[in-house]
Amino acid sequence: MSKYNPLSARLAGHAGAEWRATFAELEEVLGFPLPKGARTGTNWWRNNAAAPHARAWSGAGWEAGDVDHVAGLVTFRRIAAPRPTGAGEFQPPAPGADDTPAILKRLEATPKWNLALVAGGLTIAAGLSLFAIRGWMRRR
Repeated sequence: MSKYNPLSARLAGHAGAEWRATFAELEEVLGFPLPKGARTGTNWWRNNAAAPHARAWSGAGWEAGDVDHVAGLVTFRRIAAPRPTGAGEFQPPAPGADDTPAILKRLEATPKWNLALVAGGLTIAAGLSLFAIRGWMRRR
């Protein structure tokens, strides 16, 4: 059982598609103060499933975004409806739902210049190989 389960429960019970919470509201829900990294840095708010606090919101079908450290605000956005598993715990959405990780969504949205880089790299490698073979053949 994670100490962040109260946050999962709060988000799972939220009816809207977005929840803009103050750091004080989060601390009230959790029952303990947020760590210093949450109040000052951006890494703590990343939607990294390896971190227990991020699993609390992602497991309930939400992602964190738009952190305003000066005002002490964070906006959670619903990304999918959670599936109840019993005993008040939730799992990520069922396969077939839009469960594509955010990093892959960003990569898909980038221009397709990656293919041009790969093709250019292969062309350079082929050219260098021909020079090497040609030099080797001259030495024989």
